[in-house]
Amino acid sequence: MVPVTGTVLRLRSHEVWSALEIIDPVAVLAEDLIGRTVGRSGHTRTAEGRLVPWNGSGSDEGQFVLYEHPDAALPCAIPAHSLRTSLVAALAAVAARELLFTSGVTVAMLGSPEATQPQLSVISRYVPDISHVAMCLAGGPRPVEPRLADQLDMSGIALSVVGTLTDAVFGAILIIATNHSAVRLDLDALRRGQLARGAVVVNATGTDLPDDLVDRMDQVFIDDFGLLGDNLDRSVVASHLALPATDVADRRITADLGQLLTGRHPGRRRTDDVVLVELLGVHELNVRLARRIHEAATRTGLGERITD
Repeated sequence: MVPVTGTVLRLRSHEVWSALEIIDPVAVLAEDLIGRTVGRSGHTRTAEGRLVPWNGSGSDEGQFVLYEHPDAALPCAIPAHSLRTSLVAALAAVAARELLFTSGVTVAMLGSPEATQPQLSVISRYVPDISHVAMCLAGGPRPVEPRLADQLDMSGIALSVVGTLTDAVFGAILIIATNHSAVRLDLDALRRGQLARGAVVVNATGTDLPDDLVDRMDQVFIDDFGLLGDNLDRSVVASHLALPATDVADRRITADLGQLLTGRHPGRRRTDDVVLVELLGVHELNVRLARRIHEAATRTGLGERITD
């Protein structure tokens, strides 16, 4: 861990959530993905600062990371799980905006409460035309955070907290499976026949979906082709790399999000295709996003100054 002898601005999870209401995390991640695609991300990431592990005083929310930048008045300690959750929400919103084709979007959010609720807060702001959300939470239904309920109500988005995965995905056009929790949903119950025509399925669990589900997908996209080498244990990556690069039409993965954002790939082939988006970078800690969260916290007085 980094030895900290000065003052640090420490954020709690709910303060990261508040910071995400000030910045545009989807634009931040879209810019990052475009930078990777056009080959200029290395210099940009260095200029954004750095993230290092941190275990300072009073860090009772699990693992923290310390964001450092030469121009920052104070380094900022951020809960690692909140930074990952923010990344997933922004990537899922990018995928939805690039691949959805219809208005009146119905959403299924599948996962743990601590992940799905702040993610839904981001997705409901940045994915247009959402009309209804069904949440299926690991551990069973429970009350929704009041701030999220108020946000959805003000946006005219209906919310249901349902008890089964089948109820959640019924009729949903955007399905997001996510968790960073030891309590997991049984995603083996998810089957191709349950999915609406034209659905976009975002797998942000960091693990494989059922093989028979993936095999029946019309197209598969990922967040970044640069992450293939770090995910050789994932079945979708292994099946993609099993064919030579010359067999482009037959390879498992169609394109990554950067290619969609830059127009290098046109996206879905048909409006009624069911497409899968595998987020391979769900365990990453994005320094660009950490910087924007830090800036928002500093501007609005979020966080607590602590000294070790």
